[in-house]
Amino acid sequence: MLSIVDDLAGFGPLRMCAHAPRPDDPDDLTGLRVLLVADVLARVVELGGRTVLIGWTSSPSAAADAAGIRPADAHGTPEELAEALGGPPAVNVTSRTYEGSGGVSLSVGEALATDGGQRDALALRLFLLGRPHHEPVDVTGEAVDAAAGKLANWRKSVATWAEGPSKAMPADLVRTAHAALENGIDTPAVLRLLDDLAETTDVPGGAKFETFAHLDRVLGLEVVRDVGRSHPADLYR
Repeated sequence: MLSIVDDLAGFGPLRMCAHAPRPDDPDDLTGLRVLLVADVLARVVELGGRTVLIGWTSSPSAAADAAGIRPADAHGTPEELAEALGGPPAVNVTSRTYEGSGGVSLSVGEALATDGGQRDALALRLFLLGRPHHEPVDVTGEAVDAAAGKLANWRKSVATWAEGPSKAMPADLVRTAHAALENGIDTPAVLRLLDDLAETTDVPGGAKFETFAHLDRVLGLEVVRDVGRSHPADLYR
């Protein structure tokens, strides 16, 4: 498994290249998933204080924007990206076997929608983050709807917890979450930790709020979106 701490530590910007395939089928979400994994990896590295530059071999994507994926710093061929980013990428994120030389290659499993229709972009993000990034996944409307329900409940809870006094995050949980992200980008493990945290009665609401807000810097689910609204409960009726 990729260890960010061991393999990507260093000085100066970390250059990454996301090799997202161009889908012929609108239900082929593999390219979006490649961009998502690159986005999460960049967020993890930046959480540790290192700047990240990302290049895409694909074009700008409205679907990626909707899913909260940061725009690329450059687009083009790997050679063009190396020139634009000031050097060759140290990490290549791809759904295929990477045939280039140098750097770390991070493999992403294909993602195929089994039924058409509109999908809430951040619910889809949550659904994909709940599966190991290297494993293929079928995306169903039912599964994305379930993710949308979970995200709505989390936002409602976070808005409620924000009304209480701030408290320190549970150190053991945060340490475990960081270790999961830094050793394999294990977002499913982080989501399970947040599920458990949301349900426990042993941690004050202020600490839950701070933890959700902190880890959402990597997850990118906008869990604090409803904080400060006058009647957050009315949003979920």
